[in-house]
Amino acid sequence: MVWWPWWVAVVFLLWQVDFQFAYSFFADSIEHEFRLTAFETASISLGYLLAYGLMQLPAGLMLDRFGVRRVLPVAAVLSALSVFLFSQAQTFWMLLATRILAGTFMAFVFPGTGKIARNRLPARRFALAMALADMCFGIGAISAVFIPTLFADTSWRALMQGQALLGLGLGAVVWATLLFTKAEHLAPSEPGRIKRTILDSLKRPLVRKGIGLYVWGAGLTFGFGGYWNMKLQEACGCTAAEISRLEMGLFSGLALGMLIAGLLGGRVERLRGILRASTTLTLILMAVTLGVSASASVDVLLGLMFGLGLLFGTCSLSFAVAAIGLPANQSATVVAIVNAGGCLSGALLQALPIWLGEGNATFGTVSVTYLGIAAFGVWVAWRLPNLEEST
Repeated sequence: MVWWPWWVAVVFLLWQVDFQFAYSFFADSIEHEFRLTAFETASISLGYLLAYGLMQLPAGLMLDRFGVRRVLPVAAVLSALSVFLFSQAQTFWMLLATRILAGTFMAFVFPGTGKIARNRLPARRFALAMALADMCFGIGAISAVFIPTLFADTSWRALMQGQALLGLGLGAVVWATLLFTKAEHLAPSEPGRIKRTILDSLKRPLVRKGIGLYVWGAGLTFGFGGYWNMKLQEACGCTAAEISRLEMGLFSGLALGMLIAGLLGGRVERLRGILRASTTLTLILMAVTLGVSASASVDVLLGLMFGLGLLFGTCSLSFAVAAIGLPANQSATVVAIVNAGGCLSGALLQALPIWLGEGNATFGTVSVTYLGIAAFGVWVAWRLPNLEEST
């Protein structure tokens, strides 16, 4: 029963991730219905990601100050209402505003899940709990691939209305579950407390290293796995269907890698070795992938992408690194800070190759960007000290 509140929060997290990834599969329908430009269509997706990333820190602070029982159910219901408003949008600006609104309220779910794990689960299970929660992004990306097949005859508005109703139901379950949980460790209400909480967290070397490792892993996952696919298609002559298959390989590896990392990371002293090995192997495997992408078969590329996803999955241990020795009343704030670093890194790394190429990304700018961030991960991992629970 100790895991039950956490499982309920994870189910709602899966609902949120499905909303995030589903957009890419009906973006063409929205673009056609509203006669949008490609930039406007992309802006609707980017609006959600930016709101989600920028709201991580405020969400974490509110969860630590007022508690999961008060904040998370409200955020869950408001998230569902935002999805419903999105389904009713009649203009581009309404589409953009409601996606931003959804990103704002959904930003509470992941740090809320982390706070539940930190406060209610055995300490040795925190790494596994965060890895399983992080797996939702890989599972969500894989499951979203099946949306066009399962709901081929369903309009995007009907899909979003159904998702909104499901979200309201899940929000009620979240509220009912947390209502009967015991009292939490809350951050005290004092003048200047918010600023001190943020500064105290960022002063901790392991929090900074956790941020760096998540910038590495999440940035590569959503940068290399996002913008890179277009360059891969150009380099190897793959069709759109083959690119979709490669992306599924990446995210399948990611989900499995997170599970394995979570199982192995239950003992704190193992974290340094796992992360040093995975970041180093990532740099090597990414260099190989970039080097052979123009000549390798799709099956070979699929194996390479799966391998990269498997290695990227160890970034879920970033939360365990950052949480070592952390006071319970700062847990949501630190989870949110680490998660925000990954979200914003992923968004940046999709655009950086374009900026480096002055509006026209080349194979060279893509290679420099992703090999650079891979090398950054190696640098952070090899600076980790010997880790103990009391550090």
